[in-house]
Amino acid sequence: MNVDPLPLVTVVIPAYNAAKTLANTIRSVSNQTHERLEILVVDDGSKDGTYELANEYRLQDSRIRVLRQENGGVARARNLAIREAAGRYIAPIDADDLWHPRKIELQLRALASLPDGHGVAYNWYAAIDVNDVIFAHSKPVLYKGDVFEIMVRENFIGNGSTPLMPRADVLACGGYDPSLRDQKAEGCEDQKLYLALAERLPFAPVPDFLTGYRFTQGNMSSNACRMLRSHALVMAEVKKRHPHLTAAATTAEFDTARWYFHKAFSSKDHDQVRKLAPIMAARFPLRLAIHGAGLVWHSVKGHARRLANRLSAPVTGKRPAPPIREAMTVIAFPENGTSFRDRFEAAAVGQTRVFIQPRGGGA
Repeated sequence: MNVDPLPLVTVVIPAYNAAKTLANTIRSVSNQTHERLEILVVDDGSKDGTYELANEYRLQDSRIRVLRQENGGVARARNLAIREAAGRYIAPIDADDLWHPRKIELQLRALASLPDGHGVAYNWYAAIDVNDVIFAHSKPVLYKGDVFEIMVRENFIGNGSTPLMPRADVLACGGYDPSLRDQKAEGCEDQKLYLALAERLPFAPVPDFLTGYRFTQGNMSSNACRMLRSHALVMAEVKKRHPHLTAAATTAEFDTARWYFHKAFSSKDHDQVRKLAPIMAARFPLRLAIHGAGLVWHSVKGHARRLANRLSAPVTGKRPAPPIREAMTVIAFPENGTSFRDRFEAAAVGQTRVFIQPRGGGA
């Protein structure tokens, strides 16, 4: 199969009342090292000057086109752009997220590593706050090839601003599903599309943190109850079409609910905690009981181990010898408290450093 070394990539930016963040997002797209881009900004019925701002940038970069629709949600906005797209590939990014300059370039390289050069590329993300400061990051996974069952268990891509997808296959899958919004369950349109693509295409990872994914109070991913409704609808379809994955899908629902509860609890979002607690108790009583028992067991086991170590320590009071360690080379992780943009301006993509990890265990 002949692969075009410089394919046209259509970047899709749905934007609703995004005047405060859209400029930085557009700049991170315009600065891509892969320059053969079509950049489609879709104003989703904004009322804050988003449309005017997008048009200002259109005058500065001829690759930008601005589309407009009545407010219909992110899925409809993305679908409008995908229908209008001329590119072979679709690269979505939300209007408050950021990209590393080499994101598209490295994703195209990853696709070239697949047997016929055809599939979906993804990378890892750094979680950023309103000031572009990193405070967390995604799990660095390297799932490749057939990832459908893995995607059922966990949305390892984790957001809508990361994948590079063949436009023809996105259209064949029906694009993003706007019916979730119509059911007041907007939020998991991304994972639903990734599942559909994973049934027909291999996936390829780029092992670096190339997406700056913004978490702010009030954005879609912060509305836990709505996200859980959305996830439940997506998993219900998986169970119906793939009965042998029912247990995996149910586990994924519980893990997702537990993640949102922990997130709300740790951030002291008491309103979300009050809403989530009865939902989890009603939907997952047995799993909650098992999970709680597991936490107690691990706590008791850890306490017993620490007590045994103290009792077996030499009379001199010296600590036991540290475990045997071995060096392992990994991609440098984002540092919390640093700027997403500064980190990647200062370091080359793919830069590695040596971490010391105990033999047989992870950090």
